[in-house]
Amino acid sequence: MGSVLGLCSMASWVPCLCGSAPCLLCRCCPSGNNSTVTRLIYAFFLFVGVCVACVMLIPGMEEQLNKIPGFCENEKGVVPCNILVGYKAVYRLCFGLAMFYLLLSLLMIKVKSSSDPRAAVHNG
Repeated sequence: MGSVLGLCSMASWVPCLCGSAPCLLCRCCPSGNNSTVTRLIYAFFLFVGVCVACVMLIPGMEEQLNKIPGFCENEKGVVPCNILVGYKAVYRLCFGLAMFYLLLSLLMIKVKSSSDPRAAVHNG
């Protein structure tokens, strides 16, 4: 019961991720800087990525991941690819997340305030 109530209370915060989008539910959201909301959105992206990576390690997902064409073909090694398919998917997902955050960090080098044009790209 507590988890259901927790999900309902978390669902009321989802419209806050819309930023400045007008909606009726945004009245419950706390006011904050644009950069603060951006940081929350990036934390949410990271949380979703971690959740998807955890799902890819579930034992039943191996068969589903093997159905992806080209995912596990022409690979020779000590351990067959079909055994490591979940780990391979997690590595690919985490690499993509790391490159996304690396690109954002390189974009924001030496940005001192939100009035910088690059900060507008980052926060927009």
